[in-house]
Amino acid sequence: MSTLPIMLQLNGHWDSIEICKDFNVDGIVVNEDSNYSQLNSAITEHLMIDTSAKIIEIKYTVNERCPPMKIRNDMGVRVYMETKKENRSLGMYPLCITVRDFDLECSISNSSTIRAKEKDLKFLRGHLVDSYSRLPSYLYILEKTYPRSVVKLQKAEDNCFLYAFVELSTSIKGWEYCRLVVVVDGTFLRSAYMGIMLTASTMDATSSILPLAYAVVDSENDTSWMWFFEKFKHAYGEKPNMCVVLDRNESILNATSTVYTSMPHYACMWHIWTNVRSKFKKGHLKLSKLYFATARPYTLDEFNERMSQIEVIDTCFKAYLYDIGYHRWSRVHATVNRTWTMTSNIADSLNAVTKDARELPVVELLEYMRALLEHWTNEKLLKAKGTFTYLGKKIQQRVGGQQDIIAEDEMRASTYHIHTVIDGVKRFIVCLQNKRCSCGQFQLDVLPCAQALAALRHRNESYENYCSPYYTRESLLHTYEIPVDPLPDESKWNVPQHIIEEVVMPPTGKDSQGDLKNKDTIHMMK
Repeated sequence: MSTLPIMLQLNGHWDSIEICKDFNVDGIVVNEDSNYSQLNSAITEHLMIDTSAKIIEIKYTVNERCPPMKIRNDMGVRVYMETKKENRSLGMYPLCITVRDFDLECSISNSSTIRAKEKDLKFLRGHLVDSYSRLPSYLYILEKTYPRSVVKLQKAEDNCFLYAFVELSTSIKGWEYCRLVVVVDGTFLRSAYMGIMLTASTMDATSSILPLAYAVVDSENDTSWMWFFEKFKHAYGEKPNMCVVLDRNESILNATSTVYTSMPHYACMWHIWTNVRSKFKKGHLKLSKLYFATARPYTLDEFNERMSQIEVIDTCFKAYLYDIGYHRWSRVHATVNRTWTMTSNIADSLNAVTKDARELPVVELLEYMRALLEHWTNEKLLKAKGTFTYLGKKIQQRVGGQQDIIAEDEMRASTYHIHTVIDGVKRFIVCLQNKRCSCGQFQLDVLPCAQALAALRHRNESYENYCSPYYTRESLLHTYEIPVDPLPDESKWNVPQHIIEEVVMPPTGKDSQGDLKNKDTIHMMK
C-alpha cells in the first residue's frame, strides 16, 4: 500500500488574508487510502494530543487564490489525498493543525440568551424586507456604472421576488481570453428568506477563479436554472468547443440541454464518486484509487487498462460508469477539451469564500459579490503586470518543471517535425507540426509535455509557439483590462422615480419568522 509524507504546521495562526503563519513544523507518513478517523488518529498520536480533552482542526491551502479547505470527514480526506498525490514532496500541501479545548459550555440552554437573539432577529427581518425594496435601485446603478453588463430582475405577478441576475462587463470581456470551460453550481443562502445563489465561473491563465455570472433565486429547480442559462447565453453566446462542468444536478442537466442544445456537459468526478460510495458499499477504498486513476488518463490504452482492473473488482461498478457515459467523467473520452477541469472545485472554492456573505440580505449579498470581483480584478491585474514570463505563473512553473525530464540521448529526430522520445521503458512519438504526442497530454492540455519539450530543445526552438494563448501573460492582462470601479455611495445614487417606486416583495412561501428562528436556534445549538 502506497504512503504519503505530510508536513504538519502546528500552533500557527491565520492572518487577515487566511495564510497560516508563525507555526512549528513536524511530519507524518500515512497510507494513501486513509479515512478521516485514521488520519486524525495518526496526527493526534504523533503529536501526543489527549483526545479526551482536546480536539484538532485540520486545514490546508490548495493555492493562494482559494481560502483554506477544512477536512471534516472521509470525503475531505479523499479530496486532500488526491490533491497531494499530484505532488508528493513533503513540503507540498502541508496540513495546518489547530488544537482546541472541548468547550462544554457552548450549548445554548439559557432562555434569556435565546430571547435576546430573537429580538435581534426581528430587527434583522425588517432590514431583509427593506433590502428587497432597494433591489431595483441597486440593479439600475449597476447597469449605469458598468455599461454592457447584463443585469436582470424577475418578479412574480404579485410583485414577489423570484430571481436577480448579474454579469458584469469585466467578466464578459475577460472570458474572451480564458478557456471555454464553465463550472456552474448552486448553494443555499442562510438569510431569513433562504433561497439559492447560482454561479458560473471559469479559470484564467494562472488557473485562478474568474466569476462569470451570479444570481439569487427563490429556489433551485428547472425553471430557475433555465432562466439563469438564458441570461448567461444572452451575454456569452454559444461558442465552438465550449462546455459546462457540473455536479450532475438534474435541474442543471435539464436546463443546459434545453438552452445549449449542442453544448456538451461534463460531470465533476468527485460528485460521481460520492454517488458511487452510496451505491457500492463494499470495496470502495480499492475502487477509489482506481476510479480516479481511470478518469485522468490522456490515452485510451491507459483508460482501458484501468477499466479492466475495475471489472475484476466489481462488474456492477463498471456498468454504472458505462451507463453514466464515459465522456461525462473521463478526460480522454470528452468530446471537447476540458483541459484540467475534471472537478467543480472552483465552484466549491467560490462557495467557501462567500460562506459568511450568504447570511446577508439580497442587496448586500449582490454587493459583496461585486466588491469581491472588484478586489480580485485589481489584485490579479497588478500581479499580471508584475509577471515577466511568457506564460502565467503556475503554467510557467509547470512547463519549467518538465523541461529537463528527458535527457538528450533519449531522443532522436525521425523527420524535422517527428521525434521519437524514450522515457524509461516507454517510447513516445512527438509531432511538433500537429502539436501532438502519443502520451496524449500535448494535444489535450494544449501545452507541450515533457517529450515535446525535449524535441523542441533538440531543435533549439522555444516552446512559446506551441502553447495555447489562454495560458499566456498577454491573455491574463486582457482578462482584467476592464476594471471594476467602486459603486458610488447609496446617498449619491441618481435613480429615476419610477425605479425607486417599483415594488419588490420578499419571496412567497417563506415563513421568515419560523424559518429563521428554527434555523438559527439549530445553528446556535450546534
